[in-house]
Amino acid sequence: MKLTACSIVLLTGLLFALPGPTVAAPAPDYDASVVEITVTYQDYDPQIPWRKKASARRQGYGVVISAGQVLTTEDLVRNQTQVELRRAKSGAKLAATVLEADDQLNTALLTFSNSVTANAVAAANALLPMSLADTIRRDDRLTIVKLEKTGEFQTSEGRVVELSASASPRPLALKVLTQSSIDGNGTPALLNGQLAGISVAYDKKTQTGLFIPCTTLRRFITDANSPPYKGLAWAGFQFEPLLDPVKRRYLGVTETNGGIVVTKTTPGSGAAEVLQAGDVITAWDGIPIDAQGYYTDTDFGRLRLAYLIGGRRAAGDSVPVAIVRDRKPRTVQVLLKRQRDRDEFIPEAISPGRPGSAGALRPGESVEYLVEGGLVLRELTGNYLRASGENWKLQMNPRLVYYYLHQDKFARQPGDHVVLLSMVLPDSINIGYQEFHDQAVTAVNGQPIRNMADVFRVVDSAGGLRRVTLLGCAVDLALDKAALTEANRRIAEQYRIPRLRYQKER
Repeated sequence: MKLTACSIVLLTGLLFALPGPTVAAPAPDYDASVVEITVTYQDYDPQIPWRKKASARRQGYGVVISAGQVLTTEDLVRNQTQVELRRAKSGAKLAATVLEADDQLNTALLTFSNSVTANAVAAANALLPMSLADTIRRDDRLTIVKLEKTGEFQTSEGRVVELSASASPRPLALKVLTQSSIDGNGTPALLNGQLAGISVAYDKKTQTGLFIPCTTLRRFITDANSPPYKGLAWAGFQFEPLLDPVKRRYLGVTETNGGIVVTKTTPGSGAAEVLQAGDVITAWDGIPIDAQGYYTDTDFGRLRLAYLIGGRRAAGDSVPVAIVRDRKPRTVQVLLKRQRDRDEFIPEAISPGRPGSAGALRPGESVEYLVEGGLVLRELTGNYLRASGENWKLQMNPRLVYYYLHQDKFARQPGDHVVLLSMVLPDSINIGYQEFHDQAVTAVNGQPIRNMADVFRVVDSAGGLRRVTLLGCAVDLALDKAALTEANRRIAEQYRIPRLRYQKER
């Protein structure tokens, strides 16, 4: 069982038919607090890193949560080039920028762009912030606010039937039974007129919607308005339940103490500094943990340990952890950190954006790459694998698929990634190499490499790429030093590559 940073509360709710009409006339102030969001975005091609796809648009919704700030989902504004807010009834439009976005929580905070038009100023001043609900409990009845194509707001009733924490990056799930679907990310669900959650997905077949709960939204808003942004707290270990009585006696844990067994720690994490495989965690932050990895939450009842880490603490906190090691009880302090996608052995690389001027987020970046003599070097990402289609597990190099699906099996150090020879662009300098693609690179110019930073360092020190060593290949791919400069010019022109290398600032 893997414990991740994205320990978010999962809320499951059921929309059912109540006596009388299921769609009621909404309060007139919804138009002042809920806005339609239109995003123009441009994604990078996951397989050809110097190329961008055609611009496209997507629409969703946002909720005004304070003066000049609108809350929505990260995947709505991902790789944005323009964000526009629109009042539903008046049609008044406002330009917006992304103040902060978290791809793990799937949350984003927008702020209004400076505008000198009288209509824009009036539209911004007319917006009214919506307060957040304090918490959500089982059997709470929610009001889901939906915007029809006519520009009119409609509502549906719902009831919370389950609350549980997920060990994966999932926001809260609201199960519904209703003939009207939830269209558009960011659709708000209200509890007594206060924001209880915003939607991130809806399945028409099962009539199930996923919502991010107010508890997660509140922590995100507070964090985003207190730069630098910290993100979700993460401990960095994996565990398994401790149910076998024989194993419990062997480890020195009594039947009544609960406890889970640490199986592995992640290099560079706080857990790696103080925990070991075989340690039994009996309490986290003073709260007992049962033999299956659950605890009793003061608000939500029985939840996974994941929420106690990411939902109750912040990155940078140090928490006491009661363990049994070598059959002896002891207490250690675990420093919680932020788990970033870029630090993973194989990142997903969904490009949520990076900090820009005045705190705003700039559009997402390409992955790092190097094109020398037609050989294209880059790091392996989950996005790259999935770009080959629905059957990517069968179509891609089995070795790369295994790396991705079993990352926890590899002993690694912080900063380790899988460097690929992703393709060879045909040219006279690389005749004989053109069938090579999707191969793991172990060395460049005879020097071992662990990531693209190593590749750039080695290539720069040698004045160019000379040799590439592939895993499982007995012969290096060598390039003619004398012909390399002209070949690079020719390849850049023929394949319309604006720049032959992209290296991120560090």
